[in-house]
Amino acid sequence: MAQIYEYTGVVEDVMAIQTFASGFTKRDLIMGDEGNATSKYPNYIKFTFKKDNCSLLDGIQKGQKAKVRFAIDGRKWEGPKGLQYFVDLTALKVEVLNVDGT
Repeated sequence: MAQIYEYTGVVEDVMAIQTFASGFTKRDLIMGDEGNATSKYPNYIKFTFKKDNCSLLDGIQKGQKAKVRFAIDGRKWEGPKGLQYFVDLTALKVEVLNVDGT
């Protein structure tokens, strides 16, 4: 079983649902550090919600403080460009937090 991690930050963007020819769907959430506004080198992290979890982002808005639970998924793929490796932060749950972080 994959280890589950948590990240708390500020919602930067909620992307539209992408549907692929295979029927697979995904939706990305971009989160930033709380200190992004004052940081010289801000961090933006993309979390991917897959299949039925896409609906978990309904109602999530830019600027909200949120906590995301996620797993790190890695895979390799042999394609036209040769062997490639991919890493996804697969989101499992998102929780909007109050201003005090609870």
